[in-house]
Amino acid sequence: MSNRTIARQGFTLVELLLSMIITVTVGAALVRLTLGQVRFMDQQEATREARSVSRSGINRLLSDLRAVETTQGLVAAAAGGQDFTVRVPYAFGVVCAHAANITTASILPVDAAMYVEVGYTGYAWRGANGAYVTNNGTALPAAGNALLCDAGTQDKIVTLPALNGAPAGQVVQLAGTGIAPAPVRGTILYLYRRVRYEFKASVALPGRIALWRTLVTTNTSEELAAPFDATARVNFYVLANPVAQAAVPAPLTDARGLELVLTGMSERAPGGTAAPKISPVTTSVFFQNRPD
Repeated sequence: MSNRTIARQGFTLVELLLSMIITVTVGAALVRLTLGQVRFMDQQEATREARSVSRSGINRLLSDLRAVETTQGLVAAAAGGQDFTVRVPYAFGVVCAHAANITTASILPVDAAMYVEVGYTGYAWRGANGAYVTNNGTALPAAGNALLCDAGTQDKIVTLPALNGAPAGQVVQLAGTGIAPAPVRGTILYLYRRVRYEFKASVALPGRIALWRTLVTTNTSEELAAPFDATARVNFYVLANPVAQAAVPAPLTDARGLELVLTGMSERAPGGTAAPKISPVTTSVFFQNRPD
C-alpha cells in the first residue's frame, strides 16, 4: 500500500447541513427584503392614488370658485359642509345698451367649450356701489345687435376679434326680469351658472364617497373624483375672520371664501394594512371683489 494520503472526495453530512442552513438563512433574508420592498412600493402607490384624488378635486373646485363673487356668489350650503351651491361666472363683458328688460353686451373672448356648456342661469352687473346685481336669466343668451356697441365715438365699445387662433369676442342679447336700477352703458357684466357641489355616494366605486358637480338649471350631474374619506368637506371664512368655521354663515353673504378639506383615499388597502391610505389635503379659496 502507498503511504500517499488519498485525497478526500465529496462533503461530509455535517458540511452539507451547515451549507443548507446558511442557504436557507440567506434565502429567507432575501425573501423578507423582497416582500418588504414590495409592500413599501404598494404603500407608496396607494399614497399616490389618495393624493391624486385630492388634487383632482382641488383642481376642479378652484377652476369654478376662483371667480365667484362675494356677496352673491354663495347661494346655498347645508350643515356638515358637504353640500353647497355657488354662482360660477364663465364669461365677462361690458354692457352696450339696455332697453325693455333686454341687455346687450360685448363679451370678452372665452373658451368655446366652457361657453357652450349647458346650465346658463343668469347674468350680473356691477352697480354704482361696486356690488354686483344678479338677474336670473329668462332665456339663453342670443346673438345681439353689434351696432348698439359701435354707436357713438367717445364711448364706442369694441368687440375683440379673433387673434392668433384665439376665439373672438361676441355681442350677446340677455333677457332679464326688470330689476332696477338697470345696467348702464359701460357697466361690467358677467354670465353665470349655478353649480352644486356634493360629497355623496360614488357610482364608479360603490360604497365609497365621491365629489359630484351638478348644473342646477339642467340637473346634470358629473362624478368628478373618488374615493374621499368621510371627513372631506368645506369650511367657511366669514367676514374678516382669518380662521374658517364649520358652521354655515348666516346670512350667506357674510361668506368671504371656502376652506377645502379634501381627504382623498386609495381605492384599496395596500399590502400589510387593513384600511386604504388617506391623503389629507387642505387649501383655501377666497371670493373676489371683497367689500370689507
